[in-house]
Amino acid sequence: MPDAAYAKLLALRTGLRHFEAWSAQQARAAGLTPAQHQLLLAVRGHDDPDGPTVGELADYLLLRHHSVVGLIDRAEAAGLVRRIRGEADHRVVRLQLTADGASRLEALSALHLEELERLALDVPSTWAGLAPVQRPHGFPGPTDECAEPGVGNLVKLARVYDAPQPDATSVLVDRLWPRGVAKQGAPFDRWCKEVAPSSALRKWYGHVPRRFGEFARRYRGELSRSPAKEALAALRTGTTDVKTLVLMTATRDLDHSGAAVLREVLTERQSPGRER
Repeated sequence: MPDAAYAKLLALRTGLRHFEAWSAQQARAAGLTPAQHQLLLAVRGHDDPDGPTVGELADYLLLRHHSVVGLIDRAEAAGLVRRIRGEADHRVVRLQLTADGASRLEALSALHLEELERLALDVPSTWAGLAPVQRPHGFPGPTDECAEPGVGNLVKLARVYDAPQPDATSVLVDRLWPRGVAKQGAPFDRWCKEVAPSSALRKWYGHVPRRFGEFARRYRGELSRSPAKEALAALRTGTTDVKTLVLMTATRDLDHSGAAVLREVLTERQSPGRER
């Protein structure tokens, strides 16, 4: 293969990563996480006027069903989307944007279209001929993993009572030691309780799902202040060369746990000059 082919592939992948980092920065400036921006786009870009189902969103976002449910819960708590029950079949749940969600997405989309025009990219024609976004039902999908260079290739969630995951570094991120787990021979490599939610926040939350959006907002605030801020930076630094990082918790509901928020924080791409 000629050298020019490698240079072409490098330029393509570098350009895509720069655009993705720029997009994430614009989303945060609009008060959204990159994942929320992608969710809003998946809802608005769906071809059914009634909105996509949770399963269709999972296909768009390449996530497992329960991970999408957690993302929807947080977006709904933030007033960005709403669930609509199907008229013909009440078991079917579809997603629609709220006025606030639609307004933020419209502003972001205008910026993105301007940037694509500046870069002279025609994305639809670029993807022509590739596999469809949505997978046939039953086709193997993605796993509950998030990727972020510099934090470890994969960041996963697991309960301390689950079977150990080989070739991975496991970190307990709860403030309390899990019940029934002996300290000698514990199923994780480190205990980083400093990055866990404060005792006051944990007690207020009480693992009530409807409080999760506000819990996540407060927890992110704690992670931006000392001493959690320094512990978070140390966790990132200590796992730079780790292939797979597993955040472990005793919480049963992983999607509504502090570990889920921590994973989202760890896997968010940082804008230039922003503190990690």
